Amino acid sequence: MPAVAVGGTATPATGAAITTRVFDRATGEPVKGVCVLAMPVLTFSLPNACPSRSGGGGRVTVEVPGPGQYNLFALPKLDSPFGAQWVGPDGGTGRQQDARRVTLTTGETKRVSQILLDPRATISGRVDHWAGDPSGLVSVAPIQLDVHREQRSVPVNVDGTFEIDWVGPYEWPVLFRPQDGPAQWSGRVGNRLIAEVAPAVVDGSADRYTFRTLRFRGAGIRVQVRSLSIGPPGRVVFYNSATRDVMGVGEFDESHNSAGATIIGGQQVKIECQCPDGTRWYGGTGFADATPVVAAYYAGINIDMR
Repeated sequence: MPAVAVGGTATPATGAAITTRVFDRATGEPVKGVCVLAMPVLTFSLPNACPSRSGGGGRVTVEVPGPGQYNLFALPKLDSPFGAQWVGPDGGTGRQQDARRVTLTTGETKRVSQILLDPRATISGRVDHWAGDPSGLVSVAPIQLDVHREQRSVPVNVDGTFEIDWVGPYEWPVLFRPQDGPAQWSGRVGNRLIAEVAPAVVDGSADRYTFRTLRFRGAGIRVQVRSLSIGPPGRVVFYNSATRDVMGVGEFDESHNSAGATIIGGQQVKIECQCPDGTRWYGGTGFADATPVVAAYYAGINIDMR
């Protein structure tokens, strides 16, 4: 049985699929070579490789891992004249919560309306209170674990400016990942769905968006794992409860069987231990039933995980 990458993870295909066609909105001509991704509703990650690209006539079939609700994300190549988009009811959008929802049952193939591409646009921004150290990355996509080359993230320049030039001309939430400090969505939040949005424009007419960063420390969370077997080093991953975006990663201190990270406060997170002896979730057996933990600003939180 073939595997399909959805949300960056290879999953056995189940026969469920979405078919559509990709067109240039301005000319009505079909567009080949556009990657079309199906994301479980409100989750988002960019895979290492594209599982489905549009072919002749702009036709594309996107397999999904099972029944449920999905959003489509159209991702042209980096040298394309078109910009990326969440596929909305009547055109592109930069906010996933405004995207079209496609509901599939087991084994169902559903045809959805055409994808209309707009020209690529640029988000021009500046990170405030930047200390002249170009060590941060900015993107409209969440953190990807174990990806060593992120073509869709851009570095912050020495003067604090950045440009994201592969998106469609819509308003987008923006993620800033400083080298030393918590990852944060625009508006200093951990939940992408309530982030501020920055405009992407084609002609450069908009003022630079000011990314106001957290000026103080966030919420420190340390996880103590009991009865941990001896093995290779592990890590603890902190996921935003609403979006499953990775908002922090902590490597194990083997001498204390613990791991921690500082994450942006004001959000709820679910905690996964990628332990040397297997995967564990705090309060559950997987993301769905794991116990949310409130990350409060300026507070240290200690969690015992069995």
